[in-house]
Amino acid sequence: MHCDDPTCQKLCPFGVISKDSNGAVKIDDEYCFGGAKCRDVCPWGIPQRQAGVGIYLKIAPKLAGGGAMYKCDSCADLLAKNQKPACEVQCPKKAIIFGDREEILTKAKALAKAYKGDKEGTYIYGDTQNGGTSTFYVSPVSFEQIQESLNQKHNFTQEQPQKMGIPHMNLAIKNFVSEDSALIKSVLLAPVAGVIAGGIAVAMANRTDKKERK
Repeated sequence: MHCDDPTCQKLCPFGVISKDSNGAVKIDDEYCFGGAKCRDVCPWGIPQRQAGVGIYLKIAPKLAGGGAMYKCDSCADLLAKNQKPACEVQCPKKAIIFGDREEILTKAKALAKAYKGDKEGTYIYGDTQNGGTSTFYVSPVSFEQIQESLNQKHNFTQEQPQKMGIPHMNLAIKNFVSEDSALIKSVLLAPVAGVIAGGIAVAMANRTDKKERK
């Protein structure tokens, strides 16, 4: 979703999440330890772990997470070459348009107005959710109806509101910074716990080494 004010960026214990000039929220997978806090605080649960990769394999494979976290970066490598993102180029329905945020939002509002016609209600999703995002969805059907269909099709529940790769479209999304202080505390303590665990590991290794030398 590429939030305007990304919660994941603020709470990443490793400081490897940034928002680039194209508006994309990016995870530096070369330095990510796979803590998954970005996924936990994302209202849509978008970041997912890719196992078997990441710097943790070289530094602390037995102590760190199960891989680096990944999410869409708006095809930063293609944009650097002045090319369009793959999703826009490959979309069979030509339903994706990439460009300047304000320009795209203007187009989204115009499309919403055109959709309206004789139908009841036209909606834009992403312009205000979680403080606003850089991804806008436009639909002639309310997003409450879309979410209801998702719930029925994928058996979503209140405890399990979505599945990997299928973001929800709830209008009343939860901002974990303001509503889940316990999670925030765990995120802030994560680096401290990592340092302690690393210290214990080093101490145990030294102790084992000394025993072997005896």
